[in-house]
Amino acid sequence: MITYKFVPMGRTPQGIVQRMAEPKTIEAMSLKKAIKKYSIPTEFCTFAVIYWTSRKGNEGKKVIPLPYKPRSERKGRL
Repeated sequence: MITYKFVPMGRTPQGIVQRMAEPKTIEAMSLKKAIKKYSIPTEFCTFAVIYWTSRKGNEGKKVIPLPYKPRSERKGRL
């Protein structure tokens, strides 16, 4: 299991990017499954930064928009 740390971010009315809630840690086998488990803490969170360490020890980082739409919803049924 890999530990993923989700940091919810958003913009203030002045346009400053800041953390909107406390980071949440999720354990999952893959990033896709971790994103499915994650729930949005507030409606002001527009994106989340995800940090993890791979099995080989490499650091990873990804920024996803919230609410997240999986590929099947974005592209339609293939």
